[in-house]
Amino acid sequence: MYKIGIFDSGVGGLTVLKEIQNVIPSNHIIYYGDNGNAPYGDKTEIEIKELCLMIGDFLYENEVDIIVIACNTATAASIKEMKKKFPIPIIGVIEPGIRAALEVTQNKNIGVILTPASAKMGAYKNVFDVIAPKTHSLTEMGCKLICPMIENGWEDHYGNYLTDEIIKLYIEQIPEEIDTLILGCTHYPIVEKNIAKYFKKNIVNPANETVNELLKKLSMVKPKNMNNTDRKVEFIVSGDSKKFLCFAEKFLGEKIEDIYELDLYKKDKELFYNVI
Repeated sequence: MYKIGIFDSGVGGLTVLKEIQNVIPSNHIIYYGDNGNAPYGDKTEIEIKELCLMIGDFLYENEVDIIVIACNTATAASIKEMKKKFPIPIIGVIEPGIRAALEVTQNKNIGVILTPASAKMGAYKNVFDVIAPKTHSLTEMGCKLICPMIENGWEDHYGNYLTDEIIKLYIEQIPEEIDTLILGCTHYPIVEKNIAKYFKKNIVNPANETVNELLKKLSMVKPKNMNNTDRKVEFIVSGDSKKFLCFAEKFLGEKIEDIYELDLYKKDKELFYNVI
């Protein structure tokens, strides 16, 4: 059995968690949702990196075998530093998403929708230029409103009509020649059906390929000697736990027993408490 650490700026990483549970369910998972500092897409690269390294410290102190950065913006800002700092495997979601897109594109024109911070950092473009054939092209598009819309409960506060209008606003700006679209934020698969209304070609969810990468890395890690009672998922959030809990239970389709609030930015870490 493995102990897996996963983190995101909020609920978006649940799309990655769900895929992990579908493929390798019998493990101890710690999920950290930094919703108290969301959205990351409006922050500077330095700010995001500092947040990620702090979360990495917390997960490493809790003896995880591997860390999955289930956030594209966090991956772009911090994966290099996290790999240097922590002596355990660190996995991001950007490279797996690009590799998946390269497999399905027909005309070699790939697009990616992502947060403004990711776009500013050239999150996908930088990796794409290294691993993709020179015959292929990538177009990035920053989408400021989609991530905060999802974090704020788009179904309750926005409704399907306004959600569709916001998504349509961005999709209509994608060049016609793009035949494959990467969902470059782990929040976006939550509204993939809405996106598919306006983008009728290939849509790539990096979460699927990220799980394949996780399986490869875990094969090189010695499992912990834990018993069946250790098989669980613990959720830790930095902000509103009740709001997170409501969404997570609905999205994952299961009752959540272990959810905590932890403010990593206060010295007294005894503020870690169960809110159920």
